[in-house]
Amino acid sequence: MGEGIKISSIGIDIGASHIACGLYDSDYDKLECKMYLSNKIDKNIDINISTNFFIKIVINLIDRFIKENNIYLDKVTSIGLACPGGIDKNNVIFFGSSNLNVKEIDWRKELKKYDTEIFVENDCTCAGICDSYFNNINNFLMFTLGSDLGIAYMHNYKCINQTTWNIIELNKKVGNKQDKYIKSFEDLSKKYNESKKRKYERGEIFKNIEEGDAVARKILKDYIQDFIEGISRISENYNIKNFSIGGGMSDYSKYFIDEIRKNLPNLNINIAKYKNDSGIIGAALLEKIRNFLL
Repeated sequence: MGEGIKISSIGIDIGASHIACGLYDSDYDKLECKMYLSNKIDKNIDINISTNFFIKIVINLIDRFIKENNIYLDKVTSIGLACPGGIDKNNVIFFGSSNLNVKEIDWRKELKKYDTEIFVENDCTCAGICDSYFNNINNFLMFTLGSDLGIAYMHNYKCINQTTWNIIELNKKVGNKQDKYIKSFEDLSKKYNESKKRKYERGEIFKNIEEGDAVARKILKDYIQDFIEGISRISENYNIKNFSIGGGMSDYSKYFIDEIRKNLPNLNINIAKYKNDSGIIGAALLEKIRNFLL
């Protein structure tokens, strides 16, 4: 593989349920290969131990990915990481995450053995960068619906933080529990699993929907209705017309996208072009679009 690739970047998408790694060919604008690793988190472990263990997991994944795909490191021009939560782009620092049970990580220091440029960005922003690049759109709202909910208001490859924070607040319902209109996939699955008193995986829940499970269908219906109300509220307040949905939920878009579009005919509601791979590609693109991010 390395022989034919002039410029390639490794993208890493870090999530609560999995870590994904992929090789992006910048010359041909495509993801050459990818690898997923389940991310099992024990929040009872001391955060210092957990952080060191997590760093080793990421490094071992990169090493395995490089070896199994016969990637030549001298052909890899950068490694980009899509991280959940806050980051310091200039110093390549991830501020950590309670969901991952990790504290601050200096990725430039931890990945120095690869002797290449290291970039870092928020995971939802990386998904937005991917859709910006391939769909050539400037102003839109990116959602990643997975184990967590990611929101990023994108303008020219950048996430406009203040607008994003305002929209996150606007997404909250008024009530005792501060419920949300637009929720992560985890909210849907948690509600279903609590009603069934056992743990179903994502695919199983949608299989049950297809088989006529009334509880699953009602929970999905409520989820969709909340989403529609949330999008309407956001669009009215910020005059946003373009929306993109990525994350794990995007792989099941056939169960909800038509209903959402039918109820919001004046808005452009799209599924991310590369669905749950958008974070990997967006992270790998950080080198290529660096001038836009200055």
